[in-house]
Amino acid sequence: MPRFAGCCFLLLLLVSGLDLAYSESQCELVFEYFPYCLEFLTGNYYKPSRRCCGHIYKLNRLANRGLGAQLICWCIEYMVRGTEPRMMADRISELPTKCQTHLSFPISEWMDCNSYV
Repeated sequence: MPRFAGCCFLLLLLVSGLDLAYSESQCELVFEYFPYCLEFLTGNYYKPSRRCCGHIYKLNRLANRGLGAQLICWCIEYMVRGTEPRMMADRISELPTKCQTHLSFPISEWMDCNSYV
């Protein structure tokens, strides 16, 4: 019986690892685009770079026509959760104005992305 339980546990780890790897591969574009905005969002720069704003535009398109807002939300959380310095709420709210766009996806470290559609 312990052998069976051990096999089930290993199978569970394997399956959860595959899900995580699959999700990480779906986040590839977010991992490529979003870091350009972190210097602004964490307070290191007073305005977002041109590249950041260009990438926010691309992420908006992906939220509306590709990956979806929920997955982008999850990818951002996965990327920034527990990192220092943390993103500042006022900078997140300023980003759309400073980039002259809107956000089609939420930016947060601790949001229930499953509730965002």
